Amino acid sequence: MAGKRPGGYPIVLTADRTLMANYDVLFDGMMGTIQTTSVPEPIMRYCVAPPMPRRGLRAVKAPLGVRRIEAGLLRGGFDRSEVIVVRPEELERVIGPETRIVAVSSSDPLGYGMSNTTMTDMAGGRLYTHTWYRRMLRQLDRLRSSAGYRFRILAGGAGAWQLEQHPRVARRLGIDHVVRGYAEQDAPELFRRVASGEPLPFVIYANGVGPNEIPAIHGATCMGVIEVSRGCGKGCQFCTIARERMIHLPLETIVRDVEANLAAGVRSICALSEDFFRYGSVRGQVRAEAVKQLCRTLRSLPDLKLIQLDHCNVTSAAALSDDDLREIHDILVDGQRHEYLWVNLGVETASGELLEMNQKGGKIRPYRVEEWGELCEETVRRLARAGFFPMVSLIMGLPGEQPEHVEATVRWIERLYNERVVIFPIFYSPVDPRLGRPFTIRDMTDLHWRLFRLSYNLNFKWIPRMYWDNQAGAGAPLWRRLFIQLTGRLQIVQWTAKFIWESRRLTA
Repeated sequence: MAGKRPGGYPIVLTADRTLMANYDVLFDGMMGTIQTTSVPEPIMRYCVAPPMPRRGLRAVKAPLGVRRIEAGLLRGGFDRSEVIVVRPEELERVIGPETRIVAVSSSDPLGYGMSNTTMTDMAGGRLYTHTWYRRMLRQLDRLRSSAGYRFRILAGGAGAWQLEQHPRVARRLGIDHVVRGYAEQDAPELFRRVASGEPLPFVIYANGVGPNEIPAIHGATCMGVIEVSRGCGKGCQFCTIARERMIHLPLETIVRDVEANLAAGVRSICALSEDFFRYGSVRGQVRAEAVKQLCRTLRSLPDLKLIQLDHCNVTSAAALSDDDLREIHDILVDGQRHEYLWVNLGVETASGELLEMNQKGGKIRPYRVEEWGELCEETVRRLARAGFFPMVSLIMGLPGEQPEHVEATVRWIERLYNERVVIFPIFYSPVDPRLGRPFTIRDMTDLHWRLFRLSYNLNFKWIPRMYWDNQAGAGAPLWRRLFIQLTGRLQIVQWTAKFIWESRRLTA
């Protein structure tokens, strides 16, 4: 076992255990981060979110944001012997009297994300992301107090906004500073100032970085996640990056990030973007050839298996022709066993009127408000015809929602019932307390329950097939694929029973 165990490493980077797990495909990670304590912890820890392998004390893979901070520090003059990326399980073995900073990342540290509040309401229990994060922070605080160590705890990641909004909770967890935004450029100077003991604000805002200054990563990422774009700028009030201008990473950086994964044995990747089809756009205008060039470049890399996608915007997909969509799909899956190349489509509601109330930007533009529902329906159909597997997200309880808005969305789902599509309704949870109150299971009307049941009837049909396809294509072991299928069937029974019970209750 290598490293400075007696004195510890000066800088320790880690993430909550739901992120620092050995997932095979992106959907594994999505499922792992929304599970609650209704799933027994041994099953969660060893089957749903299996332990990350390590070499010595270093984690073989880590969340992309952690890898970016590591890359920024190494570029900024820190030596590899000073910086270590570890699983939470190794924290006590790498922290010592020489440790000055422990930086922790989480996508949902306090459990306020919309997908996660939905799961806790529907499945019961407490979110594992929240549970394990608190456990890790309390472990760090106890270690610091009992041993008299002088390290400071920095908390960042996509969920840092929650800690900023709840500073008392963050301080009770022992957090010294919350870092907001993309910090890889600022990390070297910031970490030196923190390590020297300089007084700094509780919340530190990173200055961000231009696309050409984003450092290529030095190690593999969880699920093979690589960025192709960051930011969005569409202005939706329910999104944390709504006002961050979208920037596109150069192809050279993207290739180097993929190669770092391939070198570590990670053969399937996920091209992360809030809007994949907007890659290479100029002033928001979709450029089909830029997207195709990105796809060709990725597919040309040797030994690469699956190329998975994340999000796309309805209007960006609508800007591409049927031929463009089919060609992009075919390049991405060329030579691979990948029949369910899914892409998340943020429809949110079939009511353009309701969506317009909840945005200050261009999610609908250049289309008119009254065209939104029909545009989304046709875009889902076009993506399915091109070979993609649309994964639609809807938000229930948006501020200003009326029964007619819910009814319009129910009818919208019914019209898509024969398509190869899945739909995930989630409960509204404001990213700013001034933007309304959270929607909960107690707010659901019979219309909401109908929307939920219709959506999950589709999900029960298609998700097991998609999941098996993705895991098999990525080379996941047979035992894990069979386990996921079995637990999925059990959850279908559990959720179906819940729908039946609620239907009776609502009509009694």
